[in-house]
Amino acid sequence: MKNTNDFNSNAESHLDKGSALYKQGNYESAISELDKALSLNPNLAIAYFKRGFLKDKIGQHFEAISDYDAAIRLDPNNSDLYNNRGAIKADLGHPEAAIPDYDAAIRLNPNNVNAYVNRGNAKAKIGQHFEAITDYDTGIRLDPNNPGAYNSRGITKTTLGHPEAAIRDYDTAIRLNSNNANAYVNRGIAKEDLGLIDDAKRDFQIALDLVEKAGDEELKSKIMGIMKKLED
Repeated sequence: MKNTNDFNSNAESHLDKGSALYKQGNYESAISELDKALSLNPNLAIAYFKRGFLKDKIGQHFEAISDYDAAIRLDPNNSDLYNNRGAIKADLGHPEAAIPDYDAAIRLNPNNVNAYVNRGNAKAKIGQHFEAITDYDTGIRLDPNNPGAYNSRGITKTTLGHPEAAIRDYDTAIRLNSNNANAYVNRGIAKEDLGLIDDAKRDFQIALDLVEKAGDEELKSKIMGIMKKLED
């Protein structure tokens, strides 16, 4: 009969194999290895964490939440677990349900930049725009080189009717990541609001070139629709 150490060693081996397969982009095989790890050691919180992350990647969102639930039961002080679970809830269209998870993530780690930005996004979706900006401000203070935080804050400023202030945020987001097609689109929308049509068209064209290279058909269709309206 194998002893507990043997089971734990084998579980860790499958965990390592799963991590390697994930890095190779082989998500299904990675999940299979994590299944094996958990069959040997059902108390391996990191395996639930990684399997939840992978299941979310392949669109198994509810199964991913179940894995994060299990990981949180085993490791209730892990800030990233709550942040990731909240992000899935928000993606499923439940920002109100996501906010308590972000609250927990921030309580456990007041320097969790992603949790502040994600909570800001969730608050913006439910109309709490000023509270959202406060979260973006905190995220930017903690990580002034986070392009996503500037882009999200710019969107909220545009929503509040401040396109000039939003453009400054988009400028920074683009300076930090010149391949951020969404930032170009959003800056173009803000410029359109200000009547700067030629400048807006240039931003939309840059965004279109970027998404064509990336093969993002959904965003490409959105940009083309915006550009067509400008021409009409």
